Amino acid sequence: MAWQMRIAAFLVAFGIAASSVAPAYAQSIRIIRDAEIEAMVAAFATPLFRAAGFARDPRIVIVNDRRFNAFVTEDGNIYINHGTILDVETPGALKAILAHEIGHLAGGHIARLREQMNLRGQLQVLSMILGVGAVAASAGTSAAGEVSQMASAFLMASSAAAHNSLMAYRQSEESAADAAALRLLERTGQSPRGLVDTLRLLLESQVQRAGAQNYMSTHPLAQDRLNQVESQARQSAHWGAADSAADVRALAMAKAKIIGFLEPNTVTANAYPNSDRSLAARYARAIAAYRAGGGVSAVQIMPTLISEQPSNPFLHELYGQMLFELGQPAQAIAPLKRAVDLAPDQPLIRILYAQALVAAGGAANLNEAVLQLKRSQAAEPLNVRLFTVMSQAYNGLGQPGHATLAAAEAAIARRELPTARGLARQAQQQLTQGSPEWLRAGDILGMQ
Repeated sequence: MAWQMRIAAFLVAFGIAASSVAPAYAQSIRIIRDAEIEAMVAAFATPLFRAAGFARDPRIVIVNDRRFNAFVTEDGNIYINHGTILDVETPGALKAILAHEIGHLAGGHIARLREQMNLRGQLQVLSMILGVGAVAASAGTSAAGEVSQMASAFLMASSAAAHNSLMAYRQSEESAADAAALRLLERTGQSPRGLVDTLRLLLESQVQRAGAQNYMSTHPLAQDRLNQVESQARQSAHWGAADSAADVRALAMAKAKIIGFLEPNTVTANAYPNSDRSLAARYARAIAAYRAGGGVSAVQIMPTLISEQPSNPFLHELYGQMLFELGQPAQAIAPLKRAVDLAPDQPLIRILYAQALVAAGGAANLNEAVLQLKRSQAAEPLNVRLFTVMSQAYNGLGQPGHATLAAAEAAIARRELPTARGLARQAQQQLTQGSPEWLRAGDILGMQ
């Protein structure tokens, strides 16, 4: 499990949070990269993407935020807070949330919302929404006070009439996304019960927040949405359809990993007491022990877990990750190779495998690392870690031009174009003129 910084664009949220994140805060959003969690969410979303008729699947990003929310962005990505994964009780509920966000994308709601803003006013209205978004996003952070003052200024400057008109429009879009979600779930033969359960969860949250000002609600009241959805959902032929055992296991393991890595050990102990002998519980306890410094004991637990699900690539991956991070890269190679063999379409596992190969050293390992990284590059074209490890591998192989070019690619991924151009210029001096690598360095030199 890893984190990286990412800038979020204009967005449409599923739940109670407001419709946008102010740019200063957006730059501090932390993203979780984890092959297991991403694979689960992608498996849940793929049938819905097909039903929606997308030619290209949107990217789904996991946000390191404990609050319950999901949203889509102007670049067509879907963001899901890790708190949403923890709070849903069933795979069907998570699928319903994904279906709702896909409904926003398929309906072109973000573009239309921008049009409505332009029609109504209005920079003042846009500023007001950005301010409210900043308040919602920064709650509980050290920046909350400062952002709240900024939002208050925006609110005083905005037009109440324009605001109310825009919020009514937003409410209609949320209702449209709910209806789209019902259609997508029906087309894929899945129960709409999860959408009903999710709206009930939102209703409970809104009841708890009953004292909040009306302007903080950019969505229809959850009770209204619940009433609209439930009457239609209960008519579905798939209302009684159950989640598959595989989906239930996948969600349980993802929750265990999130809790083990991100929650305090006391939370893990309460959620997964020693009396709980399920695989997910032991998984969470092993991760929590590892995170707390009990690496040796955690490593000793992993072979037992693997023996119970030997075809689970993510157990092999975690075992290899633990060994690698404990300074045993040579020992990490075998479980990571096994994970790659079991999940060949997971580039994050390949990148970790390459890291272990590079750390173990030797020409054969370094060449294999380069091969694994090249196989991952198409799926992860802006992965800083991929290009950093690639640069290390090429350095170890005595190929400075390739190493410098990889370092330039890493700089592009970090959005450091001046550094990337400087490295590309250096790489061209080290590479064979006219080679594909030399030409790629030239492309980087021309980037603006």
